[in-house]
Amino acid sequence: MTAVQLDSGRITGLRRDDGVTEYRGIPFAAPPVGALRFRAPQPVPGWGGERACDRTALPAWQEKNPVMGVEAIGDDCLALNVWVPEGDGPFPVMVWLHGGGYVAGSPSQLLYHGARLAASQRVIVVNAAYRLGVWGYGWFRDIAPSLESDSNLGLRDQVAALEWVQRNAGAFGGDPSQVTVFGESAGGFSVATLLATPAADGLFQRAIVQSGAADMVLMPAEAARVTALMCEALPGDGDMAERLLAAEPRAIVRAQRAALKTAVQRGLRDTTPQYGMVFMPVVDGDLLPRSPIEAIAAGCARDRALLAGTCRDEYHLFQYAAPFNGGQTIDALRALDDDAILSRFRRALPQHGERAFEIYREAVTPDPARSHLDWFSSMESDRLFRVPTQRLLDAHHAAGGEAWGYEFTWEVSIFGVPLGACHVVDVPFVFGITDTPVGELFTGGGEEAAALSQRVQQCWGNFARGGSPGWDAWGEAGEAHHFGREAGSGPLLDPARAALWADIIPTPATGGDGA
Repeated sequence: MTAVQLDSGRITGLRRDDGVTEYRGIPFAAPPVGALRFRAPQPVPGWGGERACDRTALPAWQEKNPVMGVEAIGDDCLALNVWVPEGDGPFPVMVWLHGGGYVAGSPSQLLYHGARLAASQRVIVVNAAYRLGVWGYGWFRDIAPSLESDSNLGLRDQVAALEWVQRNAGAFGGDPSQVTVFGESAGGFSVATLLATPAADGLFQRAIVQSGAADMVLMPAEAARVTALMCEALPGDGDMAERLLAAEPRAIVRAQRAALKTAVQRGLRDTTPQYGMVFMPVVDGDLLPRSPIEAIAAGCARDRALLAGTCRDEYHLFQYAAPFNGGQTIDALRALDDDAILSRFRRALPQHGERAFEIYREAVTPDPARSHLDWFSSMESDRLFRVPTQRLLDAHHAAGGEAWGYEFTWEVSIFGVPLGACHVVDVPFVFGITDTPVGELFTGGGEEAAALSQRVQQCWGNFARGGSPGWDAWGEAGEAHHFGREAGSGPLLDPARAALWADIIPTPATGGDGA
């Protein structure tokens, strides 16, 4: 029997051959249409009879992206997909937040299909949607005050999804006192941010941050500037609130392109300007009172266990894979001389570019199948992911929380280029889909990949059940467990790089009350 009684109505799902029951497109909030596009998520209207949850919801408004499987998009997007293993439970619940740079993605991407994780680990997997781009993280209070908009709508959506889990997990046989929230890339950023969001206190007990960070936030002034760039690109004249309410969603998606051309002060500092990714949570003094990394260092999340890690060569995907690097060919990238590469270092690290260039040129031997841009790619992997992950683990440990670190070292060739252990490599292993088309694309497939996937799933499952993932907890030595073709562990940063980044991404002060 697949029928389940939720607080909003009765639903039915799809019984799979593997014993897992799948529920697609369960609404957890009202469709954000009209004025609700700029407001906190509202309760979902109830329904009578049985609602067949056999179709996924439309992805939130964004650019169409065939690479991510996003074609149709629409308003009725605030929904979840749920996979329930057979048996009586109670089952731990794992809530997944998708990636996509806060402007793209969907919980229904094949990359995130939760059936095998649910079956192998006897957990309930919930994939949750959230609003993206300017709808999720725009700051309209200054440019359109009469809109009476709420801040951080994407983050509020995530909190609403976790509240839904608390109210309804028991109906599926889940244990609402044993919830793990996990995500990768922007999903990982979201998980780290939720650790510092007071409204999410008590909604989850464990957190897994995959290729994430706790410093992907902006101050209101920066968010207002980015939002103004989008608004200025909208067609029409007159009152901005009226223009925003009247604008077709596709026009707003197009107008967002103007905002993506600027840079923002990510992490509330001027040492690491962020290009391309300009919509992110805002330290609004309300839903998000302070920078997540500072709040975590002060102990706000010490009661929750943390598992966090990276892929060794994160940025290779964005540097060398044509679908993600603007279509640049490997020959064009090889043609860049040292001066051109140095200019990229200066742009990314305006106060430390020359020093970083020398350190990475000394430390990194470029792969002849790629180019000397390996120097820059290694630095960007550190700037975006590895150093923030180190800071997050150190801060949580110093504040008295339990933490474990890891690093994926599994190397792949994608789009005709060897990309090492690049961004997204970890995801198919977590969901157990290394033998599917999208899983084979990012892992190469085969028996060895399948065996590693089983080990990764077991580690994630152990953690979700309240235990250790299977290796020593993070401590002063800072050893990260390796997932790859060879076992082992090691530090995330060598001494030379650690010294460089100490001045660029400082270690947050610990102590305080965590408020």
